[in-house]
Amino acid sequence: MAATLDEVLDAIEAVLQPLPNLRIRDVIGPDLPVTGQASAAVVMTPDIGSYRATMGRGIYELDVDVLVVTSTTVDRVGQRKLLRYASQTGPASFRAAFEADNTLGGTVHESWLASFTNLGLEKVGAFDYFGGMFRIHLATSGV
Repeated sequence: MAATLDEVLDAIEAVLQPLPNLRIRDVIGPDLPVTGQASAAVVMTPDIGSYRATMGRGIYELDVDVLVVTSTTVDRVGQRKLLRYASQTGPASFRAAFEADNTLGGTVHESWLASFTNLGLEKVGAFDYFGGMFRIHLATSGV
């Protein structure tokens, strides 16, 4: 049976939960806890361009973005925290976390960290935070 989108997003959060100093949140707002060593992550609702193409019968593929914010300004501390999440290895590495459990606890057939995008200075003002966007690509059962 196909996993619901709720189940997929919950499974992604479960993979990220053990990462050090990362708090999983449901909303982006002015009160995200990004002081000291803390960072915040929000698993975003995925785009579905075409239900027939994306969520067809058999196996479907989906991209889910995770916003990670590390500070309220562009500074060295925030950049270093973000680098730890974007690194290939290490206790805070998104890549290592998803490779350790690429079925997201059995929720999907396969998943992997597809990409990381630094928000950049032009986007920091829109969020009022410094951080980046990780994209998780997954394949799971259709209906």
